[in-house]
Amino acid sequence: MAREYGDSILDTIKYIIDEGLLRGSKAFYLAVLGLLLMAAYGIYVWIFVQHAPIFLGSDYGGLLMTDLTDSVAWGMYISFFVFWVGVAAAGIVFGIAAYAFGHKGFKKVAVLGEVQAIAAIVTVLLLIVVDVGRPLRVMILMPQLPNLHSMLDWDFLVLTGYLVLNLIGFLVTVHYYRRDLPLPAKFTVPFIIIAAPFAIGIHTVTAFLSQALTARPIWNSPLLAPRYVATAFASGPAILLLALVMAEKYVKGFKVDPDVYKKTLLVITGALVVGLYFTLSEAHEIYWYTTEAWKKAQANELIFGYHLPYLAIMFWLWIAFGVAAVILALIPRVRNTRAGLLLISVLTIIAVVNEKTMSIVIPAYIPDPLGRYIPYYPSATEYAITLGVHAIGILVYLILAKAAISAIMRHYFQGSGAHH
Repeated sequence: MAREYGDSILDTIKYIIDEGLLRGSKAFYLAVLGLLLMAAYGIYVWIFVQHAPIFLGSDYGGLLMTDLTDSVAWGMYISFFVFWVGVAAAGIVFGIAAYAFGHKGFKKVAVLGEVQAIAAIVTVLLLIVVDVGRPLRVMILMPQLPNLHSMLDWDFLVLTGYLVLNLIGFLVTVHYYRRDLPLPAKFTVPFIIIAAPFAIGIHTVTAFLSQALTARPIWNSPLLAPRYVATAFASGPAILLLALVMAEKYVKGFKVDPDVYKKTLLVITGALVVGLYFTLSEAHEIYWYTTEAWKKAQANELIFGYHLPYLAIMFWLWIAFGVAAVILALIPRVRNTRAGLLLISVLTIIAVVNEKTMSIVIPAYIPDPLGRYIPYYPSATEYAITLGVHAIGILVYLILAKAAISAIMRHYFQGSGAHH
């Protein structure tokens, strides 16, 4: 028997906690337990690293326990920061299709885009905290906000603004759907008008952060921000598509309009084509026209991996998997099956992870401004902390998505929305 709730926002929060966390199958709680253990280990390692001088009785601790150096100041943490900002930005795709174009199929599942954005931004903010090294450093920055001459401040403002917007969107949607009420236009219209520019803005400002660093010539490209946004609109919808397929499989009675899959796949394919084209355009500029020997040396490190072979492997995996996903999406026998959709989505995610993590960040540091080739391989500490942060993000995604799907079921599959 379904539990009864009141009509207040507080009752909606109780509903989210109850449906998202307190009700579930054995498999759900095993997944939650696994994620909690992974998160706890990552937090433990991070706390140990911060207090290592006390535990070890030496001056060795903090970021010294990573493979980061003065020459390679950004590593695994910022690499995945870039990826998840893109995933968060692409969460607005479902909202645009639902609220701007009025697509009925997307209206049912648009809230999952908001869930993805929330989980991704939580992951992003945690990665910033661990990259800064000590939380106190973040607090020291706070009184200086807003400094509109600082691109870092702009990044902080758009990220937190986008998080707040999606939290509001998620809360309001669940509030209406759980009571079997449609979302009012007085909410959806201003929401999409405000949220869509924020979605583009968070990844654009992220690109501007690195693009403005003149000492890193491989980032000094006008295509960097468009490339960030393009590949984000491949990986983000691919993760959303995976979430929909899993929801259909594990939630009894939950169905997705086939047109949602088709149009999402169209966005993924188009974004991949644009992203691959931008990669080709940048390679063309570097190897045909540039007179900057340093920029070409950094590109050589990326494409050929003379000192860091994994960079070249990641670059070519982006090309190979990206092209493979596009080709498979053009074959009707593949794209019209559930297995084919999963395959294309997984290939896309792997492709963009390879394109938009280490292979974007690390080449800008090798060679460094003094012409030195100082290699960077993430340490075990960085792997543990990064996995812990991801576990927290996935846990947020799982709990909020479960509550959102429960509300969707109430309105669209059991209530008045089922008749539309």
